[in-house]
Amino acid sequence: MMRRGCVLLLAVVAVAAARPAAALDVLMLSPRPGQPAFGLVHVEVEVLSAEPVAEVVFRVDGRVAARLAEPPWSVEIDVGQDNVGHRFEVEVRDAVGATAVARTTSAAVRIDEEIDLQLQQLYVTVENYSVHDLALDRDAFRVFDDGKRQKIVTFERGDAPLTALLLLDTSDSMRGDKLRTAIQGAEVFLYGLRKLDEARLTLVSDRRIRDSAFSSSADEITYGLGSVSADGGTALNDHLYYALRLLDGRQGRRVVIVLSDGIDTDSLLSADDVRWAARRSQAMIYWIRLHDPRTPGTFSSSWRDREEQADELETLARTVTESGGQVHEIDEVGEAATAFRDILQELRRQFVLGYYPSRNLDDGSWHAVKVALSGRDVRTRDGYVDY
Repeated sequence: MMRRGCVLLLAVVAVAAARPAAALDVLMLSPRPGQPAFGLVHVEVEVLSAEPVAEVVFRVDGRVAARLAEPPWSVEIDVGQDNVGHRFEVEVRDAVGATAVARTTSAAVRIDEEIDLQLQQLYVTVENYSVHDLALDRDAFRVFDDGKRQKIVTFERGDAPLTALLLLDTSDSMRGDKLRTAIQGAEVFLYGLRKLDEARLTLVSDRRIRDSAFSSSADEITYGLGSVSADGGTALNDHLYYALRLLDGRQGRRVVIVLSDGIDTDSLLSADDVRWAARRSQAMIYWIRLHDPRTPGTFSSSWRDREEQADELETLARTVTESGGQVHEIDEVGEAATAFRDILQELRRQFVLGYYPSRNLDDGSWHAVKVALSGRDVRTRDGYVDY
């Protein structure tokens, strides 16, 4: 019996040895198969390799969209706004010439779902909220589109899922304890997420320092933050524009939360460009504005003189309020945790009203929107672009 067992064991070992372990593999993490894809799409893979990776090539519909030579293995690809499916392919080549490929496809939105693309959703904040406001229903609210009252067809309270992008300024002025404290403030928000919420954390200076994937797990989003350091200038406009475009293709209540002093020294885009993107987005913007001793009109940058810098700050603040969000002024970064907590609390108390505009021309015109609640002040976005 022992000799037979030994022979059997040797046979198993021989078979195992005849099967070479996969030296290179690639797993597609995003986008998910069958999901519609519009605008900026986050494409991310995980590479498993025994050898150094030489190149990772991202293709969409057969065309090369990006080439990377070092991790993270993720890119943002603009696939346009057409209602069509797309083919995503990622090819990995290692240092010894081995290759591996991962593929996935997105789907077009079904015809019976296309009406949802015209649904206008308003995220409504009731000022001086009290526990009695929990009893409010859709009949308590009135929605006006270009002065004409609209029929509210969907109604949700603050438990509607969130899709949040947290944008943290990690420029040179945030070195040391300031950066760690800012991250701890963001964690207050992230660890307050619920099961159906998702968020993404992007750390930026004059470039992206770190960019997580969207996730409902705060542990995943914050993994590896201990090694991050502050460095470089500030390109807030560029990254806020990117954040708004990134949220265009996401589901849920979309919100951008920015922690920065707002003094932009390196952006190519202007605050007017950001306002343009915000007016075409359904995302709200919250700005946790860290006090800077320099007052508007007293400083300049390589791109803008003093007067232009003051106009930039004013336009950015106006963009925030027009989106239905709010500017939270803080004197020191240690107050960030309270600001993040307050914003999350406000989001949990919002009402989500949906309606189909009675007049829709798809002509790029501006529709002014107003929400009324008897005897109360409310805050929501001030309109949208008809397209």
